[in-house]
Amino acid sequence: MALDKKSLKADALANYYRAALYLAQGNLETGLLFLKKAYAVFPSKSENFKEILVKPGILKEEKVRLFWAEKALDQYQRQKGV
Repeated sequence: MALDKKSLKADALANYYRAALYLAQGNLETGLLFLKKAYAVFPSKSENFKEILVKPGILKEEKVRLFWAEKALDQYQRQKGV
């Protein structure tokens, strides 16, 4: 997928990357916000993130948070076609 400044899908794709960054840094509120935005555009491709969007409390542990950050980054790469 080519990135286009005015594309809703491109913005949602970038939101996966942003979510991965903020989750890895420990900023859960911002990371989850970006995941919700990506989920709104790609609900069928973001189904595995539904768990943490419904129960964000599971992200308290660093290992769990980094796991989900990696999943967000994987989704970004999958969608981008890398």
